[in-house]
Amino acid sequence: MYQDPKRIRKNRVSINLDDYEAALINALVDYTGTDRAGLIRQMLIAQAESALLPTGESMTAGAGNTEAHIRTF
Repeated sequence: MYQDPKRIRKNRVSINLDDYEAALINALVDYTGTDRAGLIRQMLIAQAESALLPTGESMTAGAGNTEAHIRTF
């Protein structure tokens, strides 16, 4: 039925946001016209890739994966 059954999105993740964080996400959803889950998924994957796949810039700067570094979008 599916070419790759592992691509089926069946693993759920829950997060709790405060009112300010939720307002920011909702503003991005309104601006981009995408759905909230898709937007958060794209942001999460982009951040995970940048943390796991170092670029030349991050390697020369010696930046570690600190919490402040990981939290930036």
